[in-house]
Amino acid sequence: MKLALIHDWFDKYGGAERVINSIDKCMSFDYYFAYADIMKKKDKLIMFNGKNPEINTSYLLKFLGNKFRFALPFFPLVTKNFNSQNRKKYSVDLVISSSWCLSKGFRIGNETHICYIQARNFKYVWDEYDNYFPGILGLIFLPFRKYLQRFDKKMAKNPDYIIVNSMYVQNWIEKNYKVKSSVIYPPVSIENFNLRTINISDSEYYVTVGRLVKYKRFDLLVKAFIKLNKKLIVIGDGPEKSKLEQSAKNSDKIIFTGYLSSTEINNYITNAKAFVFSSLEDFGIAPVEAQACGTPVIAYGKGGVLETIIEGKTGVFFYKQQVDNIIEAVENFEKNIKDFNPIVIRENSKKFSEEVFIKKLNLFVEENIS
Repeated sequence: MKLALIHDWFDKYGGAERVINSIDKCMSFDYYFAYADIMKKKDKLIMFNGKNPEINTSYLLKFLGNKFRFALPFFPLVTKNFNSQNRKKYSVDLVISSSWCLSKGFRIGNETHICYIQARNFKYVWDEYDNYFPGILGLIFLPFRKYLQRFDKKMAKNPDYIIVNSMYVQNWIEKNYKVKSSVIYPPVSIENFNLRTINISDSEYYVTVGRLVKYKRFDLLVKAFIKLNKKLIVIGDGPEKSKLEQSAKNSDKIIFTGYLSSTEINNYITNAKAFVFSSLEDFGIAPVEAQACGTPVIAYGKGGVLETIIEGKTGVFFYKQQVDNIIEAVENFEKNIKDFNPIVIRENSKKFSEEVFIKKLNLFVEENIS
């Protein structure tokens, strides 16, 4: 049986590429596809477990290099052309696609197509349209938006089976695509995190980690912890960093570390009083990693975190992205801090391990592919 893997595009090693890493461990692929590939070799070797396979890419996007996203209005043409391009060259029996945009539309013959949807797809034209096309730009692009939404819905009917990374995404695609799916949570490398040894109540700071971009709402965390007069370590880099630093210039409680190694990040999380998380994510790997350290999580109660955090046992929620709600959540957490047991918290994280992911994915394939 000939197997093929397709990913939307390879540019940097992130959460979606960690999933590819795990999929590649449990299946032996004959062919690899992506609409664009600009990833560094060192990252590709990590992703493909020491291999550097040939990636078949789109002729139409190849000449755009790292500017391939500018072809967004023409993605329907790119997808159709890519299918035609590869239909003439390859014959496969099973395709595993990893999609947050285009890969669910891949079809080169009568192969069985199992699509793993990594997030709410095509966010550019759905939920996050206003973020990508603000103001007058949104009005100009509006005709393309409707067209691309229709195209995206059509693509969602292409796979034979759809797997999603959370019930939150499952509900989203059923609402927008009118298709059914199965949930398999993405893999988290639990074994890379050590259980904390310091008592939660003895910790002297809170911590948050991520790329400092607007939608993740680090601004709310900074404002809340300034008001609380409690120490917050902000780990990460990004376009919002200078603005956040400016907002905290009169406080000695907010510390920005910039980019840190995985070892340094793990050390900070392991010794923190709690991990704070203010963004809406489809799954949210960082809160699971914090729990793998036995560290409780204070999170915005929407999205994938509702499936990964047990309120009152492994964390607490705030249900509005507002400063006062964050303050209230932190204060409630501290009032009940003795209820949080690091061993119980880490045990919860194990439900999302790579071992569980691989086992469930293999079982899904076995049950649905004759």
